[in-house]
Amino acid sequence: MIQNDSELNNIPNLSWLPWIGTEYFKNNNRLLIIGESQYAQGETASAYKEDLARVNEIDFTRNAVLQTQIQNHYKHPALDNFLKALLGNAPTNKEKLWKNIAFYNFVQRVMDYSSFDSKKTEQPTITDFDGGWKVFVDIVKILKPTDCIFIGVSAAMPFERMMDQLNIKRSNRIAHDKIGNTNPISASIEIESHSTNISFVRHSSAYFSPEEWRSFLEKQHGNIIHELKAKI
Repeated sequence: MIQNDSELNNIPNLSWLPWIGTEYFKNNNRLLIIGESQYAQGETASAYKEDLARVNEIDFTRNAVLQTQIQNHYKHPALDNFLKALLGNAPTNKEKLWKNIAFYNFVQRVMDYSSFDSKKTEQPTITDFDGGWKVFVDIVKILKPTDCIFIGVSAAMPFERMMDQLNIKRSNRIAHDKIGNTNPISASIEIESHSTNISFVRHSSAYFSPEEWRSFLEKQHGNIIHELKAKI
């Protein structure tokens, strides 16, 4: 069991345990990367049911990081592209990197990407994002990140409303100048006297230019980026 798993398991509606690097809690500055959602596929009903069961396993996120980022069993384009934006194209010791960061997906329900009957590309609803913010607050209380970066900007839409509903001290969102066709967004929160800087960037799975996003991430999260580069 990873440190703090007992606390994480008590979070209502948390579907997947986050990846937490073995060195994460030793760092004063801590980066939590937040993906958007997970999906299940299948060309037949039985194949979809099998994939859905696999994706719904509590350790799916941890296994995905291990298999794609460290063991290189298959590709994870969103994470790979995001890390290029965060750290540049210099050689990276991914094993050391992932020992020092945390990651989870925001939406706590599997999206239907099956292709039997018809091709489906289910997207999260506002209810999914609202529920995601409730889980996020509980995760932040445990992981205490100084920096959170969201892969995707959709979760930012209900940010102020949900923070106010949950009685979380917050800044207002700032929409920055467009990078490509997406406005990056920044904000901050304070939970139990712990401050966290938050950014939202374009989803990095496709049509994402790491080079275009690098300067924004450096400006918003320069301290943690420099510390991570020194470790890898």
